[in-house]
Amino acid sequence: MDQPIKDAVRQQFGANAAAYVTSSIHAKGSDLALLPALAGLTGSEQVLDVATAAGHTALALAPHAAHVTGIDLTVEMLDQARAQAAAKGITNVTFQEGDAEALPFADATFDAVTCRIAAHHFPDVHRFCAEAYRVLKPGGRLVVIDNVVPEDADLDRFINEIDKLRDPSHVRAYRIAEWEELLQQAGFRPSVAHRFGIPLDREDWLARMSPAPEVAAEVRHRFAEATPAAREAFAIDATSFTYPKAIVVGTK
Repeated sequence: MDQPIKDAVRQQFGANAAAYVTSSIHAKGSDLALLPALAGLTGSEQVLDVATAAGHTALALAPHAAHVTGIDLTVEMLDQARAQAAAKGITNVTFQEGDAEALPFADATFDAVTCRIAAHHFPDVHRFCAEAYRVLKPGGRLVVIDNVVPEDADLDRFINEIDKLRDPSHVRAYRIAEWEELLQQAGFRPSVAHRFGIPLDREDWLARMSPAPEVAAEVRHRFAEATPAAREAFAIDATSFTYPKAIVVGTK
């Protein structure tokens, strides 16, 4: 099952790599400014950014670290990341192909590991957490920023099913309680550093994944038929909705 999902990630994001360079969700956001402090960066650290995509997170961290390595499954995304680094004159960052669930690094290599708006695509997020723990030095931190879902099962199902319709490479957005358990199981001491929401224009959100017309129509239908509880939880109106997000930190 894992390989078809990873192939879907490569296909989906390879085809849309250029759009992610200017995506406001990925290129900007107050959460980017929070990352250096949450990762414990002082300027001397080796940092790994997992599923770096177009490199926005890695490039934001680079001024605060000795070196940042960004890895991603999708070579087209890595090409965009390298081009961004060159255009900005950032030289203490490198990008390479790599799998979040089989990190190509030795034990205790990094002072911090980051992963931003990507873990919902991982087929085995348990394995990702274990791998992050393995490559971190003692006292190192894993900082994950991702979409999260309410603890209510119906609301969880509502948004995850819509996200899967829109993007077949979507696996699951987790509840915060699930993230805390995942980090604990991997050996981390977990904490929730920040909770926030990102207002999304529905049509722009759809267009970034280029779904078939009938799929886009079904997504619109599901939003239109949302229950009052879902409308409130996700601030759904005629053209937009808000996706909850969180920053969770695991300390080794």
